[in-house]
Amino acid sequence: MDQELVIHIPAARLDRALPHLAAAAGGPAGIVCEQARETLRLDGLRCLVYAMRGSGEHVRAPLVYPFVRLDDFNFQEGGRAAHLLPGIDWLVLGGDPEKLSRLALEAARALSTAGRPATVRVAPFVSIAGGLPQEREPGDTVFEFRKSAENFNQADWLQNAALLTSLPEDRWADAGVANTVDQFEVLAPVLERYLPRPPRVIVDLGCGLGQTARSLARRYPDARVLGLDSSAEAIKAAQSVFRLPNLSFGLADLSRPLDLAPGAIDCLVSVNALPYAQDQLGAARELFSLLSPDGLLLNLCRAEESHQLYDFPRGLLLPTNTQLFVSDWARAAGRAGLGTKLWGAPMGLSSSFYTAKPFEVFASALDAYARAHRHDGFGGYACSCSHVLLVHGARVPRTALPAVARQDNHLLRLDLILGGAARLPKELQRAAIAAWLGNARGLDLYNEALDFMAALLPRSAPLLRAALGPLLEAQPAAM
Repeated sequence: MDQELVIHIPAARLDRALPHLAAAAGGPAGIVCEQARETLRLDGLRCLVYAMRGSGEHVRAPLVYPFVRLDDFNFQEGGRAAHLLPGIDWLVLGGDPEKLSRLALEAARALSTAGRPATVRVAPFVSIAGGLPQEREPGDTVFEFRKSAENFNQADWLQNAALLTSLPEDRWADAGVANTVDQFEVLAPVLERYLPRPPRVIVDLGCGLGQTARSLARRYPDARVLGLDSSAEAIKAAQSVFRLPNLSFGLADLSRPLDLAPGAIDCLVSVNALPYAQDQLGAARELFSLLSPDGLLLNLCRAEESHQLYDFPRGLLLPTNTQLFVSDWARAAGRAGLGTKLWGAPMGLSSSFYTAKPFEVFASALDAYARAHRHDGFGGYACSCSHVLLVHGARVPRTALPAVARQDNHLLRLDLILGGAARLPKELQRAAIAAWLGNARGLDLYNEALDFMAALLPRSAPLLRAALGPLLEAQPAAM
């Protein structure tokens, strides 16, 4: 059975895909096309367990084309690709048939052994039934993927290193580089609320060009303030401008432990840096261990949940961006005996973060909302916000977080996020639905994909049928 690649295709789409698959199978594999079955039961399919290394993020599903993407920019290359793993079913619900045939050819070659070519078995079906259980089953294959650790600001810093060091701080924005904003005033009310005594050691992890670290050193002159970043160019710029007796800068790599003793840090601040840690749970455990008994960790950054909202349905089965997952840090904090407070941060919202950014209706609606709310402070957590503020500490009350922030199963979280879209402000509802429509067109989905999504996301099914039904049901049955 492991030398057989089983591909389930809607019977109405068979004429489009079969010639391409037959051409692929003519090499290392033969092809068998079954009689169409009336119903394909999802709960009988052989599945992968997709799991992100260093995170609780996971989902159980067959290889569903085109939802399982193999080329997103922030997945680290290396390891065996999902489509080359044996013992899993494929389900085709749209996409480019030529690309599908190339993937099938690669899979057939991988499944073939000396003298024993693999077989491509095409199994047409008329309709989809059942759900997709998320509990791991004995026959499942685990596919572990890694997030990229690439610092997307580094290219700007490297290109503009000489210019940055020649300019005064108030002109750094002229260089066109990212992270030239002092976030201290934004974070100050939270610091004052949860930091119960004057801190001795403050660390700004991922300090970038150092403005926030500078302001922390000014506000707490009796504390030792250490700004750490992985970019030598950013650190050089910070050192050239900011000279305070209690402030120093140094290099740090999020993939390695910090050179600090357990319990040494009274306050750790991080802005847009911790999502770069490939081992999210490991980084959380390490940083929490470095906090003093009354220590505080403030983490202001982009979170993945807004990508699940605006990148749908591209992100149906895999994350699209692998920003920070709130559930990882909340779980690690609870195990460390720390409370977690969570806020939404609307001030950083931009259409440029999302896969639907080329679509004018989405971009104009989201960016208009962002401009109107760019001066808003922290508010209640909402998945429509691109940024969140997480505060962890022993003195932070251990109150229950929203269910979506505690959920580490990708599909169950996605269902909560999409199911809550009807409660968003009208402008964000318009932006979200425009994004879904644009993303669905880009995937070239069959109308059968709507039944699949509704089966996986029962809470969201009525909204999805209303939003995507007119688009997908208008698709021709055969092309």
